[in-house]
Amino acid sequence: MKSLVIILSVFIFSSVSYPVLRSHSAADSVIIESRNYSDNKSDSSAWINIDYPYILNVDNSEVINRINKVLEDEFKQSIAWYNEMISDTSLSFDSDYTIQFSFETGFDVFYNSKDFVSIVLNHYQYTGGAHGNYFSIGYNINLSDGSFLTLNNIIQPGKLNLLAYECEESILDKYQANSLFEAGLFENEIIIPEDQDFYIIPGSLVLQFDPYEIGPYAMGAVTAEISFDKIKDILSDDLPFSTD
Repeated sequence: MKSLVIILSVFIFSSVSYPVLRSHSAADSVIIESRNYSDNKSDSSAWINIDYPYILNVDNSEVINRINKVLEDEFKQSIAWYNEMISDTSLSFDSDYTIQFSFETGFDVFYNSKDFVSIVLNHYQYTGGAHGNYFSIGYNINLSDGSFLTLNNIIQPGKLNLLAYECEESILDKYQANSLFEAGLFENEIIIPEDQDFYIIPGSLVLQFDPYEIGPYAMGAVTAEISFDKIKDILSDDLPFSTD
């Protein structure tokens, strides 16, 4: 039998320009740089690779520094999760058997303007078993004041039930189903909590649900794209992004 103790020891940081999906022209958007942290064992038994966003060319340095600190803290949390996973795992296996423990974080930019960005951090980890686990977190950022928007900032008070209806309709249409059960979900009704994860794309609000949240792992992440035209009567005023 072979015992394996994993200790994270090597830190590699780099940054590159990130080719984002621009909602506006280059002059009306911000630069979002991809910064990288990676580490791996020489025997490849465990590795971590994290790309996280760093926003540039925002006029208010105090605001952008505060925003980048939040994003960097999320990046550091990813490392902490990985270190905790490793420290809490005792590994013993035959030398003929190879297993890799991994943690990956990347991101997608779905909306990019001078006033607002919508970024989704995607996390994946494998700690053994039949498959890895992944989840996503949306960051919807008002670049004018540095605030991170929730659904309460976008949908009028007491209207989440109407948003839930449009979410159900979107899923039924996406899966060409007559019921949410038929679509493959656990329940035949969707309830949208105030902390529901989401992101913004030009013209639409997208609700995102991780595996096991409303459906089985095999179904993958479930997203519901809802046009602003369908929810214009329940949108809040003075949003930092276009709803046209």
